[in-house]
Amino acid sequence: MGRYITAIVLVLCLGSVVCAAPTSLDRVSQKWTGDLAEMIELGRPVRVLVSYNQTNFFVSQGVMRGLEVDLMNAYSRYLAKQSPGKKVRMVFLAVPFSQLIPSLLDGRGDVVAAGMTMTRDRQKIVAFSSPYRKDIQEIVVGGYRSPLVSSLDDLAGKRVHAMAGSSYVEHLQRVSKDLEARGLSAIDVVETDPDLVTEDLLEMVSRGLIEYVVAENQLAEIWKKTMPGLRLFYEAVLHEGGDLAWAVRPGNTELKASLDGFAKTVRQGTLKGNMFYKRYLVNEQHVLNFKNPLEQGRLHPMAELFRKYAARYGFDWLKIAALAFQESGFDQRLRSRRGAVGVMQIKPSTASDPNVGITDIEELENNIHAGVKYLHFLCEKYFKNLAPESRVDFALAAYNAGPGRVRTFRKRAVAMGLDPDRWFGNVEWAAYDIVGHETPDYVAHVQMYYAAYLSMAEVLNRRDSVVEP
Repeated sequence: MGRYITAIVLVLCLGSVVCAAPTSLDRVSQKWTGDLAEMIELGRPVRVLVSYNQTNFFVSQGVMRGLEVDLMNAYSRYLAKQSPGKKVRMVFLAVPFSQLIPSLLDGRGDVVAAGMTMTRDRQKIVAFSSPYRKDIQEIVVGGYRSPLVSSLDDLAGKRVHAMAGSSYVEHLQRVSKDLEARGLSAIDVVETDPDLVTEDLLEMVSRGLIEYVVAENQLAEIWKKTMPGLRLFYEAVLHEGGDLAWAVRPGNTELKASLDGFAKTVRQGTLKGNMFYKRYLVNEQHVLNFKNPLEQGRLHPMAELFRKYAARYGFDWLKIAALAFQESGFDQRLRSRRGAVGVMQIKPSTASDPNVGITDIEELENNIHAGVKYLHFLCEKYFKNLAPESRVDFALAAYNAGPGRVRTFRKRAVAMGLDPDRWFGNVEWAAYDIVGHETPDYVAHVQMYYAAYLSMAEVLNRRDSVVEP
């Protein structure tokens, strides 16, 4: 699963995440729109805007990996050869895909390297390098529950999800208008939460959380190897012949010319380029094995209890449902080796503490009440001064790891030059550094289930249960 990144993340092209001082982070993130010669002369890094996913840019065991990471590392070596005696380094700044071009134009980065398709609309506002990958197909992908799609006409009246800010949205809307012009129903085009990337959507569709998604064919093919539930509908090609390239500001002609020259050395079909593409687009990728809320449990009859106690303590009931599913798969019978009980996996000692004060958590309603009240206690006791959108993220992390451990994560974030008041893309990284995947993945999975429930909100509100699409 791709990771959710909402804040800028600073990592340097040195093979590992760098604990940069806050002053250096500020300098890199300041607006600046100079061209390549000035960057090299001033010793400024080339700021590479990327979007975090498990194909182009990710961090594994503290090391940056991904297709765009390898390509941009190769570009730094290319630049070093072009400028003998000068130090040239890359700085990767990860933002949601939909924010790549705005961040570039605003001077928050120098080049977009994120598998971006050259479209007519984008070419009006940015300058693209020569393409490094060509003939890309954008296809419709379904899951094992999804009705077959034998042509684009079969999408009439169907709901199709696409990554926010991607060319997929533009091409879906174009097909939808054509269907309407021919008297057919429009496609219900869902531009997803900016924190979700295409790999997330493929994982969700493979588990039956959503019906259809749009993806690049090579990406879908590689993920099909680890997600057997995926069905690729080559009969429904939204766009073909697409070219992928790096984007720069129109005025940065030196940087564009340099990238044009570099692209010739790593484009698909070259020995070096094929090595990179095979690594990430042919070999199987590691995919998180997450549980499916549609298969392993239903909200009914718990929905009313989630609603009741979420309302009492000021939470979105779907977020509580997502937490409960992450903890137990809605299984009140579940008992952990550490003594956690039931749907909310709360310990009797925690539930009976005066701050929660609920006993008999073997009973379903008491269990849910105790879990929600404990989450509220964490919010109010430890994270009350944070922004509302961050407060629950930190409380979820504390629900998993304990408030003391989260305090340690935040201190480490400060030392890394990250924002201690934001979880995703900031304290999250510190948590990876200290405890590995467990707590970051826990919070991310709750967010994924929550996004899935939101996408089915109409059904949930009407029937109080998660139903099959």
